[in-house]
Amino acid sequence: MKAYRCQGAITVFLSLISVLLLSLLCTAVESARIQGCRAKGAAALDMGLFSLFGSYEKGVLDRYDVFFLDGAEGTGSFGEEKLNDRLTEYMEYNIQPGKGLLLQGFDPFRMTLEKTQILGFQLATDEKGAAFYQQAVRFMKENMGTEMVSELLKRRENAGKMEEAGKLYEEREKTVSEQMKRLEEEQKKIEQEKKEQEKIEAEENNGEVLVPETEAVKVPDSKNPLAVIGELKKRGLVKLMLGDQKISEKKLSWNLPSTRWKKKGNLPVKKENSGLTADLLFQEYLFGRFSQFCSEKKEGVLDYELEYILCGKKSDEKNLKSVINRLLLMREGANFLYLMNDPLKKQEADAMALLLTGWIPVAGVQTVTSYALILAWACGESLLDVRELLAGGKVPLLKEADTWKLSLSQIPGLVGMLDRVDGSGGSGLSYEEYLQILFMMGSSGKYPMRALDLIEGYVRTRPGLGSFRADHMVTKVKAKAEYCIPAVFLRVSGAFLKTGTAVQDYEIWGSFSY
Repeated sequence: MKAYRCQGAITVFLSLISVLLLSLLCTAVESARIQGCRAKGAAALDMGLFSLFGSYEKGVLDRYDVFFLDGAEGTGSFGEEKLNDRLTEYMEYNIQPGKGLLLQGFDPFRMTLEKTQILGFQLATDEKGAAFYQQAVRFMKENMGTEMVSELLKRRENAGKMEEAGKLYEEREKTVSEQMKRLEEEQKKIEQEKKEQEKIEAEENNGEVLVPETEAVKVPDSKNPLAVIGELKKRGLVKLMLGDQKISEKKLSWNLPSTRWKKKGNLPVKKENSGLTADLLFQEYLFGRFSQFCSEKKEGVLDYELEYILCGKKSDEKNLKSVINRLLLMREGANFLYLMNDPLKKQEADAMALLLTGWIPVAGVQTVTSYALILAWACGESLLDVRELLAGGKVPLLKEADTWKLSLSQIPGLVGMLDRVDGSGGSGLSYEEYLQILFMMGSSGKYPMRALDLIEGYVRTRPGLGSFRADHMVTKVKAKAEYCIPAVFLRVSGAFLKTGTAVQDYEIWGSFSY
């Protein structure tokens, strides 16, 4: 039999139409593929930045609950190129999933990473530690209840009252001191005139000196509250406050971030948390992570870390002494206000003033002495208060009759009373709570950098991180990536139409921050 074969044919017109349709289809698919490549490039940059910041300093997070990326990688030498190299490495594996593999599958979204560039970065020490401050406040906002914030605001009010009372005490003490000096000079002048008069009378009576029938009895200094308190101040009140307690000898011996020249970032810090509430939250953050004099656990480069953040001196001893002096002033102000509003205490001071100055023929000396006794009395009570706090006890913010410890007649035996304080009793606020009030009265703008001093010191004690610097801790990075997207489906139409296969360049910007 004869076999027949089917024969087909296509016209030239249909061939041209088919080429055009095929080119249109390839162009549409290529356009979709390019959009997919762009999305892939953006995602790769985001993932690269996320991976870069995933290399945070774990020791800092565990102890201080903040994220920091060491831009120097522990070498002590910061460079943007180090960040850029790490970012490039993380991105390449996302752009080319088969990188390093012998067999690689077909990737419809094939593209090449040409270049990455760090456009900007932000460091923990920028703007006086603002980046660190913002991160710490955000953490506290997420982990603290509104009740605690209300309590902190109430403490702020108490701090304001104590600050005013301390200033009032200082002013009154200065005024009374000046008045006492003037009265003493007047008294010396009267005594000198009296001696001259006695000399004239002796010459008129052929050398005989007339002795008055009664002579005023002067109270000895050992029984005089003013003389006793004055002598204690000369000896130094800090030693009296500490007694036999041992003071830490730790010091900060390196060039601190708060005082040295620092590396600076070029990205501004977004200050989304500011004002009184933010300051109080940051203060609460500090108290939860740094030690103080009465803390049981002390593992930092200083034992009295909070005292350093408050005072900024390089040794534990100097910081503690500064805090003790501030506590004394605070308690003196509060105790002075109580004495001035207690009629019985004022009567007791007036009676003692009469006993001390009854023999002095100077107008107004009794009134001034009574006022001086109240100031000295407030000081003596404050010594007992601060000694109680340092021993682990508690002292009420404002005294009442049942919480007042010292009588005016007991001041000569004050040293013995201080030795008997053991911190076992008392009600009110503890040393830590008084320290919080001092923080509210202090220079809050200096706290972030001083805290970073201590964080740097702690990290430097860890193995292999002896060159760690706080001004190398990165908190934000802005970067750019440049890609090359080769044509894939356009090759088909290009082969027919001889249009070539253009390569597209693509740039994307991204940022990441803790």
